[in-house]
Amino acid sequence: MTRRNITQKLDNRPSSLMPIAVDVDLVRFEKNLLQIGFFGANDARDKNRTSRRIEQIVFRNGHKVKVAAEFRGSEQLGLPSTTDRDKFIALLKIISEERAKTGQITNPIRFSGYRMIQELGISRNGEIYEEIVRWGKRMTDTTITSEQVVYRAAKKVYSDEVLHVFRAFKRTGSSNLNGTEKQEHYEVTLEDWLIENLNQRYVIPEDFNAYKQLTRPTAKGIFGNLHLWFHASQGRQVEKDYAELCNLLNVQAYPHLSKIKSTMGLALNELVKIKYISKWDVLPMTSKNGYKIVLMPGAELLRVLDNSRPEQRELNTVSVEEPSAENDDAAKLLIKHGITAAKARQLVDRFGPDTVTDTVEYFESETSAGKRSRVDNPSGLIIWSLENGVTVPAGFISSRRRETSRQASERDRAKQEAIQNLQNNYQSWVDAKRKEAVAIQYPGEKLLEKVKEIVKSRRTDPYFVRAPATQRVNLAMQIINKDVRDTLVLPSFDEWRSENSQISLF
Repeated sequence: MTRRNITQKLDNRPSSLMPIAVDVDLVRFEKNLLQIGFFGANDARDKNRTSRRIEQIVFRNGHKVKVAAEFRGSEQLGLPSTTDRDKFIALLKIISEERAKTGQITNPIRFSGYRMIQELGISRNGEIYEEIVRWGKRMTDTTITSEQVVYRAAKKVYSDEVLHVFRAFKRTGSSNLNGTEKQEHYEVTLEDWLIENLNQRYVIPEDFNAYKQLTRPTAKGIFGNLHLWFHASQGRQVEKDYAELCNLLNVQAYPHLSKIKSTMGLALNELVKIKYISKWDVLPMTSKNGYKIVLMPGAELLRVLDNSRPEQRELNTVSVEEPSAENDDAAKLLIKHGITAAKARQLVDRFGPDTVTDTVEYFESETSAGKRSRVDNPSGLIIWSLENGVTVPAGFISSRRRETSRQASERDRAKQEAIQNLQNNYQSWVDAKRKEAVAIQYPGEKLLEKVKEIVKSRRTDPYFVRAPATQRVNLAMQIINKDVRDTLVLPSFDEWRSENSQISLF
């Protein structure tokens, strides 16, 4: 099935949307724990499992590399699951607020049970405190054996080592004998590698408010990965091997399409409801046996990805340091209108040169237009406007705003050109890899035989058979190229760019 037919089929699927919370509560989730599937979407019958192993083929430095992560826990506590992920995100929220105060994350992390309950948005009862304790013990107890899969952001290496997430966890506090009026507090000591990665911002932003609307463990397990997948695809359609996805999520994979849609389909529908995906489908893979999950991004996910880009954060950051030359120019404008030098400097220091310049230029434009030609005390009016916070209309383009806009446009244009050039180079590189793989998989006459096989198999496709013979051959080649591309383990644009450019896009 061609991409066009896939898209048409997706467009015909009904979707039921419900409102999502307007406020976005970004929590930055450590990428390794997401990519290696540390938190499984375990079902009840799997709760006693004490080990699991995930192997992946990844692309690094131009080569395919086999990496693996193995998780081991105790029989008493088991392995981390989605409920543990809930509490870990709440902990990250608490950590982020502490970091905002100090600028760095440091051990130990202290928090109250009531604070975590508030973040999770659940009812307060005696059992929840015991759940927090079991969570802390399980996070401390679980061992990760990394075989070139856990990335150490500070050292810029993939590790071959045995790791933990929590180095230590302990509870303090007291309660009545009947378990009421608990005043419990907890202390977590994070492992060094995790603190380093969080401080190095080796993270992916997730909206905690949207996450808390999900109820199905599989939906929660997919949620974080959506940010990675659609960031890498730059908002385009994503296709994932169903069996590999089930292995990552630690859920059972089913061989029949109807069962897949009745199990994972329910989780995907939850993600549609919160507008994180707009459409989904399950389609057979042509390059090998099995199925693939086809996903289209939702409006809320795209909004979160867009708002978490560094360019957007820079726009929301107000600089408090102004060049002295700008201060001098603003003060001269005030003096020009009869304000004393001392008062002019005071006004510039208080309101900043931008506000002063815009206010004075707006006053000048109004005067030149004849609207205030009878003002007897222009200096007094300017001072009054500044001190009373009279804002300049947004539509008024001052010289400062005009110059700022021009410079921003030049920067954006240069950056977009550089990004476009990189994307073109990346696509050319991908095409070359695809051609190389086609030549290896279908050498010599085998390629022609494969083309004939596809043309023959499409005789029942009305769109295919209506095409001229030469066009059918071209379409068959496109199908082969796509199928081979799907089997390749290639770096995303961002991964490729990190090895070929210093431009940061996220």
